[in-house]
Amino acid sequence: MEKHIQTIELINDYLNERLSEVEIQIFKNRLKADASFNKEFEDHVLFLEGMKRQQLKADVKKGKQVYIKYKWFKYFGFTSVIVVLVAIVFMHKNSKDAKIEKTNPVEIEVKDSEPFLDLTTPKDSSNEILLIDTSKVEKVLQKEEVVEKENIKPQTEITEVKIPEKIPETITINVAIDSTIICNEGTKLIIKANSFVDDNNQIVTGNIDLKVMEYYKLSDMLLANLSTQSDGQFLETGGMLFIEAKQNDKKLLLNENTLIEIIFPTKKKNMQMFSGNWDGGNINWNLQKETALVDEIELVEIVEEEIDVPFAVIEEVPVYPGCENLSRNNTRNCTSERISQFVMRNFNTQMVNDIGLRGKQRINVIFKIDKNGHVVDIRSRSSELESEIEANRVIALLPKMKPGKQRGRAVNVPFSLPIIFQADGSASVGRSLIDRRNRDSIFINRVESKLSSNDNKNVSVAEVNSYVLRTSKLGWINCDRFINTKDKLRYTVRIEDAQGDIRVNMVFKSWNSVLPSRRSGKVFDFKMVPENEEVILIAIKKDKGKIFLDVVETTTEENPQVEFNFKEVDLEGLKVELKKLNKLF
Repeated sequence: MEKHIQTIELINDYLNERLSEVEIQIFKNRLKADASFNKEFEDHVLFLEGMKRQQLKADVKKGKQVYIKYKWFKYFGFTSVIVVLVAIVFMHKNSKDAKIEKTNPVEIEVKDSEPFLDLTTPKDSSNEILLIDTSKVEKVLQKEEVVEKENIKPQTEITEVKIPEKIPETITINVAIDSTIICNEGTKLIIKANSFVDDNNQIVTGNIDLKVMEYYKLSDMLLANLSTQSDGQFLETGGMLFIEAKQNDKKLLLNENTLIEIIFPTKKKNMQMFSGNWDGGNINWNLQKETALVDEIELVEIVEEEIDVPFAVIEEVPVYPGCENLSRNNTRNCTSERISQFVMRNFNTQMVNDIGLRGKQRINVIFKIDKNGHVVDIRSRSSELESEIEANRVIALLPKMKPGKQRGRAVNVPFSLPIIFQADGSASVGRSLIDRRNRDSIFINRVESKLSSNDNKNVSVAEVNSYVLRTSKLGWINCDRFINTKDKLRYTVRIEDAQGDIRVNMVFKSWNSVLPSRRSGKVFDFKMVPENEEVILIAIKKDKGKIFLDVVETTTEENPQVEFNFKEVDLEGLKVELKKLNKLF
């Protein structure tokens, strides 16, 4: 219900032209992209038109009643006058000619051209109320409304100054091969081959353009109107990204079950991946399924060979030790069985039991046997991170084999192996997100311990690769962690000099968190915020082609008495003042 009310308030603000230029553009884009929001907008407009029409009909009905009453009074007045005149004439004639016979009737001529009761063409139009065709009145009212809108321009249209958006970094990559990208501000992106599809869900080939915008500084976030909230919960950010993929100016999507690995230049613990959606001029972050800690770690890069021939179709399969001197089909079956037996013997099911897994578990593993017979490029996918790590550990222990050959030449041979086992852990099936976070923390602490002790030999490639965040979505991406606070209060501030387009953000000194406000006239509402927190209120105003700024340090408490003293700044001055706040992050 609260979200519906907020939606109706946003629609009313748009119809009454109380939104800024940026908010209007976001509103129009949302009308195009969000079918349910578009339906709510159309229904509300129809409702408002219906209210206008009902009021108009009521006015017309009232006018008609008054008109009829007036006409009847006029009719009786004229009739009374004529009766009196007739009586006078009759008496006058009787006094002159008393000899008129009683059989001769008195004739009174009433002309048809002068009717007493005329409901269609009254003489005195200035004093009479006319019957009105409602359809014509509606058209006239609509025209008048258009004239009013043209004559009264909102202040956002008067404001010509525009806060420039951050210029994106554009990188061109070949999607046929794996790519590692280091962006301008230190973000590292690891993208596997064939990761993108077009709007027809077809894998794209050739070169594509990646547009990346990085937001690690508070000043950049404020200028972009970014905030840190997830459905009303507070987040502490470790950095925000915007990633967009295009080919020939057409937007691309990530292939299903494909992830982009992101390494953020930050050292904060317990960070998770969020994707962002704009709602009512503010961005809301939604937690993605893939979570892990963030850190800057050099990954072990595995150079892939040019030729890969799958195990199922290769002419000469790799030969597991002990499977030599057999026919081709028998060698294929022997190698496959020996690999499965090795994994079954060495897989530590007790480890997955210890973390509380229960029931049938499945891990999909893909690896390659390279042209030298070594097992490389191990990739595992499972519902649990610990299961993936254990599978990767076991596969890495496989012995060296005789390499596979195609047309007499040694090549890489991809091998797919599903690992299925029964777990007997004590945890319930419906584990909560908190349980998952706790297990992630245990894993993260284990990896950090190994890295801090310089025990790099015991850190597997799988553990290092899991020590980054992975995203399954493009667009707005955030590296955040939840902030849980007990005592909260409703926090609003009032700005008396509220002319123009104003936005007020709250920055917490204790966390890297930015909270936007929702405006209602002169009141700016932050809703529920943690109590007794030191914060900075940053107010930016655009009015009549000028930019104004004020920064106020305060504490979150009930009935705050905050006074804003806006000072005019230019664009460069605005950036300089906001950069002074970067030390908070």
